Amino acid sequence: MPVTYTTSQLSPDAGRYLLNARDQHLVVDASESRGGQGQAWQAAELLLGALQTCSHAVIGDEATKRNWAGYGLKIEARSETDDDRPGHYRVIELDYRFTGLDQHQAQELVDAFTAVCPIYGSLARSSNVTIRIHTI
Repeated sequence: MPVTYTTSQLSPDAGRYLLNARDQHLVVDASESRGGQGQAWQAAELLLGALQTCSHAVIGDEATKRNWAGYGLKIEARSETDDDRPGHYRVIELDYRFTGLDQHQAQELVDAFTAVCPIYGSLARSSNVTIRIHTI
């Protein structure tokens, strides 16, 4: 079972943190309401970015296995916190825009993503995750 390991530390700037994974470093800010500068990526953006990254990785691999080369994909992601359940998301939306594939192929690739991505699986257990697929 793969294990992922990261570290984080405070930076000299208030509300700014340094994340480290392997030999890669990322500057992250708290939101302005939590004392951050709001310039670098923030936690919710990292979460959405992780979903998008997992989507692209799985979909790219599955498309290659099916010899579906030459497709394009843009994923727009959005989240909204739940005022009735602090610490939870009311909704997470993933909007997939494929080119070079038909609707059935696009759906097949997104289904492969939802079946194996642990980030998606964890979030889908506790939040309403909405997926829309468009083919152009």
